[in-house]
Amino acid sequence: MKLKTIKYYTLHLVYILCTLYFVLNTTQSYSQEKPSGGILKSKNVTTINGVKYYLHTVEKGQTLFAIAKGYELSLNDIVIENPEAIDGIKPGQVLKVPTKKAKKIESAPITNGGNYVLHQVEAGQTLYSISKQYNTTVEKIKILNPELKEGLKGGQTLKISLLKPKSGPEILPKSTIITTEKPIKKPTEKVLEKKVAQTDPILMGPVDSSTTFLIENRDLDTIAASTISYKGEVKDEYNIAFFLPFHANEANEIDIEAIIKGDAQLPNKSSIALQFYEGALLAIDSLKKQKLNAKIFVYDIDDQDSLNILNILKKPELKEMHLMIGPLYGSSFMPVAKFAKDHSIPIVSPFTQINKVLFDNLYVCKVLPSNAMQVEQMAHFVIDTFQKQNIILVNNGNPKEVSFYNVFKNIANKALIKAGYKAADSLKEVRSSASIENMLSSSKLNVIVLPSNNQSYVTEFISKLNPLADKYKIVLLGLQSWINYDNLDFDYLNKLSVHIPSNNYIDYQNPVTRNFINTFYERFKTDPELYSYQGYDIAYYFISALQKYGTGFLNNIVDYKYQGIETNFNFMQYPLDSGFENKFVYILKYQDNKLVKAN
Repeated sequence: MKLKTIKYYTLHLVYILCTLYFVLNTTQSYSQEKPSGGILKSKNVTTINGVKYYLHTVEKGQTLFAIAKGYELSLNDIVIENPEAIDGIKPGQVLKVPTKKAKKIESAPITNGGNYVLHQVEAGQTLYSISKQYNTTVEKIKILNPELKEGLKGGQTLKISLLKPKSGPEILPKSTIITTEKPIKKPTEKVLEKKVAQTDPILMGPVDSSTTFLIENRDLDTIAASTISYKGEVKDEYNIAFFLPFHANEANEIDIEAIIKGDAQLPNKSSIALQFYEGALLAIDSLKKQKLNAKIFVYDIDDQDSLNILNILKKPELKEMHLMIGPLYGSSFMPVAKFAKDHSIPIVSPFTQINKVLFDNLYVCKVLPSNAMQVEQMAHFVIDTFQKQNIILVNNGNPKEVSFYNVFKNIANKALIKAGYKAADSLKEVRSSASIENMLSSSKLNVIVLPSNNQSYVTEFISKLNPLADKYKIVLLGLQSWINYDNLDFDYLNKLSVHIPSNNYIDYQNPVTRNFINTFYERFKTDPELYSYQGYDIAYYFISALQKYGTGFLNNIVDYKYQGIETNFNFMQYPLDSGFENKFVYILKYQDNKLVKAN
């Protein structure tokens, strides 16, 4: 990445953090546009090389962003004309400010109607370095240059797309507002629980053996609809709160030069919060076109500071919220979720995977399916896809993972019986890799299920299974954590056709995805990352549900399906006095050294 690119990205991050420092804990209205102000345009105009510029003298307290906003330009427009400003400005400094926005680069037309520039690959260049040079992505370069499947070569000519869309991505059709006001019924008093020992490798880290999970032989196809009703009404304006760990008060302490030199890193949680919020802003922009009328409240919440959380929850306007999104992590989510429950406010858990956040709280919606849910959905996929094949379930004997084994076995057996099979005839069980060859079939596809997060065990099992793939047809199914195992050989993963469940998948060939990438770049001058996609999908889904059904939208959430950019939403409530869990799970498989959708 070029030095100037790093500086621009870092400046962009610091600017956003500094700006958020002033707008956090305040409202932003999305019912009408606000005029810019605060900076008076200079009356001193000059012409340089045929281009007209304002000559703006920087005054004390002015920032680059404020100046750009005052002249109705982007931050980039100012920096391009004044490269030295990227390192900061000072009072008395004179800036050249273009009287018009910079024109977009024009280039030769492609036969498909787009625009591109030609780049000749130099020795030592990579697709990543080229993508950063043109502020694009590796995926977009590959789409436009299919010959890259054979590798990148020096002297090769690549097409680099510069075309951007005029408007943001529209995913859902225009919503219709429906009144939903129903009386509240008392929930059932008994909660079905099962205490299991399990490791849950997520953002929250390990889960101890006392953690309670809702996995007691549930059949997702036969769970009864909720008898609980939520009070609700359609309103002219909605109040929506975001709780995100920006740490904006630390913005001025960021050492840009140290980051550029590689001696320091950007605060990880701040970066994640910004990416999530930027995606959410694009979702709100899309919903504004569907006449969304809402006030957005943004709270900078520190998940390590209980006093900070307590002070935020004392704010009087919080009781008037109609939807809360966040906090991102379980340590800060739990107290905010309790507040939401006490005041009957729907609240969304974006990143927490464990089911504990759902217990005894009817107002929580958990976006990430738990590991148990992923195993359940994998079992349904296996039986739906491979019920006539030789299915082998591996029990590695780890007491912390026996719950995964039992969940798969129970769901698969029920599904087989429902399909008219005898479970014993189709589902085999094995306890060690040494004895697995005796169970392999030479006439059928061997579907081996290994529901384990134990990296060393998984690695050894795959190594021993790999030679058998020369004699038998094998498909191996595992868990999402396998994606992060850097010691797994890609040749093995492809040869064994490894399948894994996942809560997210981004199809970069999808026109909606490409439209989102372009729109995001137009708005924020950088490419979206995973958290940006999540911010968009989560904000769009829940705010559109609020807009469509009113404040009682939880009455409709089980039936309100949504296909997003990186995930889909399909909620269930079980048991009926708990919150809602997203049960949608992708099944991905390794094919040609990459993960593709199998379901």
